[in-house]
Amino acid sequence: MKHASIIVCHYSLVDDFGELRATGSLMTRSEMLKRCILSLKENTDYPAEIIVMDNGGNPDDTDWLVGQVREGVIDTLVRYKNNMNFAFAWNQGFRLATGDYVCFTCNDIEFKPKWLSSCVSLLEKYPERKLIASPYISPEKNRPNWNKEVLPDGARINSLAGSACFITTPEVFKDIGEMPHHRVGGSIWHRRMCRMGYQVIIPPVDLVEHLGFRGGTNYYRQLNIERTLLNGEKVQFNYKYEGNKNYYEGGIQKPAEVKL
Repeated sequence: MKHASIIVCHYSLVDDFGELRATGSLMTRSEMLKRCILSLKENTDYPAEIIVMDNGGNPDDTDWLVGQVREGVIDTLVRYKNNMNFAFAWNQGFRLATGDYVCFTCNDIEFKPKWLSSCVSLLEKYPERKLIASPYISPEKNRPNWNKEVLPDGARINSLAGSACFITTPEVFKDIGEMPHHRVGGSIWHRRMCRMGYQVIIPPVDLVEHLGFRGGTNYYRQLNIERTLLNGEKVQFNYKYEGNKNYYEGGIQKPAEVKL
């Protein structure tokens, strides 16, 4: 039987500057995490394993996540000592995934009924097209130049939707390549995807709520972070905003080859 792997990246601090709340949000990331996981439990209607990459931070969050493992909601839980950046966590989560489909999502997404089965069915309905799927289009991606077409069944085609939550196959993710270690690594990955001819297919209506929309890091604050892995390898995370060159082209360090 086919199944999916849902990889959730949790970080209780918004970024390495230590903010507890995202800009303009009344909820902490810890509060968003619970709504994310509980909505996955309630509304995932396609066979799936849930993999949570706990990116350091509040130990109370880890205790709660362990409780969800004991209850059988979470299948795999990885806890990092430090915030290893969401792109690093997603890449490592992918190496643990066993599914025929893989969903990459952040901890600020709340899922609605039939979100996963709807996305998988669209990928299976149009196998001849180069597509990844997303359960929603965020407002900043809902623009005429990125909204490409509406298919007869109502499904929407967009160039850049889904940087905080998308579904694909392991083969397509390997073809496009791993996430770059950058503060907007998801957006860089999506632009790489576009250059390779892929588009995003979305159900006729949005099937998630992005609780932390526009609540991420402050792109204009500069910070360079270096982590040393257990094998001695050093991984750098670029938190320096350098304009459209990094954002659109990527030119970022290749992710470290680390085996868990």
